[in-house]
Amino acid sequence: MLSAAALVVAVLGATPYGGAAVNGVVKVALFAKNAGKVGGIAAARSPKPGKLVPLGKDGKFPISVLPAGLQGPAGPEGSRGPAGPAGPQGAQGPQGVKGDTGAAGATGPAGAVGPQGPPGPPGGFGLLNLGRGPVAKATLSGNAAFSSAMSGADGLPLVAIYDSTNNDLKVVHCGDAACSALTTTVLDTTGNVGRYPSATVGADGFGLIAYVDGTNGRLKVAHCTNLACSSFALGTIDSSGNVGDAQTSVTVGTDGLGLISYYEGAGGNLEVAHCSNVACSSATITPVDTAGDVGRSSSIAIGADGLGLVSYLDGTNTQLKVAHCTDVTCSSSTSSTPDPASAVGFDTSVTVGWDGLGLISYFDNGNSDLKVAHCSDAACSSATTTTIDPSGNVGQYTSNTVGADGLAVISYFDNTGANLDLKLAHCSNVACSAATSTVVDSAGTVGWSTSVTVGSDGLPFVSYRDVSNNSVKSAHCPNAFCVAYLRRR
Repeated sequence: MLSAAALVVAVLGATPYGGAAVNGVVKVALFAKNAGKVGGIAAARSPKPGKLVPLGKDGKFPISVLPAGLQGPAGPEGSRGPAGPAGPQGAQGPQGVKGDTGAAGATGPAGAVGPQGPPGPPGGFGLLNLGRGPVAKATLSGNAAFSSAMSGADGLPLVAIYDSTNNDLKVVHCGDAACSALTTTVLDTTGNVGRYPSATVGADGFGLIAYVDGTNGRLKVAHCTNLACSSFALGTIDSSGNVGDAQTSVTVGTDGLGLISYYEGAGGNLEVAHCSNVACSSATITPVDTAGDVGRSSSIAIGADGLGLVSYLDGTNTQLKVAHCTDVTCSSSTSSTPDPASAVGFDTSVTVGWDGLGLISYFDNGNSDLKVAHCSDAACSSATTTTIDPSGNVGQYTSNTVGADGLAVISYFDNTGANLDLKLAHCSNVACSAATSTVVDSAGTVGWSTSVTVGSDGLPFVSYRDVSNNSVKSAHCPNAFCVAYLRRR
């Protein structure tokens, strides 16, 4: 059969019809329509509907065509890869709830004190306390001589006193404005201490007292650590051994630190000590005037320009002199002679009026009168002088301050004949070109070493020496004029 078939093909192929037939058969065989199929099903390399997927090289179907099995347990976490770059910042979220306030931090150091501003316009006068009661007198200490009174931060008088029997410094704190009740504290007992005390209120509201150590010729300071000065600290400011046995004066500058004027005995100079801290445990000392014997009877205040103003006696020329500090520490100064008359300038006391200018009370020894110099400028380069009380031998041991009515009050001693009284002058105007005077105490010889202040009640309070009884007394005025039983009609 095979041979026959071959013969037929050969015969047919030799004819034109046979060639055409053979060519047609071969063409269909090469491009058979089922050549890419198995059992009529086509194949594909990736899973597709209705097509077969060939086995892989490993003789297995690809995992993509296998049905999903159960998920196995998670394997251990691999090591963390490097951080990718930061993405762009997202939009700000809403503000959270405010947290609790944290604890306050420690107080920082005080900044530098700014420059003193110009004086403001004059204020009005407050109502005068024209009480009709008597002058209230009290004995503050027996066996005492020098004293200095101030109104404490509690509004009550605080008086530094030299105990002349025990040679000690002590302080009296009054329990009321008239000092009808008091407590006493002894501050320094080492040697002969406490002479010529001067008291002020420090920047901390506590008393600051300058005084002379007569045994060692030193300037010392007592710093109270409470209002009554029942606790305190002592310091030696000038230990040169040359501090003279003469009047001291202390105030507080615009930097909150003490400024003390005093007499240097060896050279006969006026010196000023600027405290290094509030307690004045140390100080910087500057000779302010060295021209002759100068510096006795010194008194210091802070002017409206914020700088120290010192009044004192030029003993060489027996004249009133004034030194004006040019900085807060008084490391430099200028001096002037506001009263060129002779034999004036004893027992000086300086304050600053509400016009911002210095007002100085002093004793005119040549005429035995109480005088006042009203400075014409902050440096007191010149002044207008006025005799306030010419009645007899008056004006020793002066002390002055400004009352609640804006006018100065001056305490002093009347040494006329048998008077020997404590007097007080109330100025009639800011320049004190006129004044009214009254006797405050006349019981014996009274009125040495006076010191006047104004209490929180707006009334003058004077401490002074009662020579007859060797004691220090006080007088509390019932009104600005210190006139007992004053009538207003």
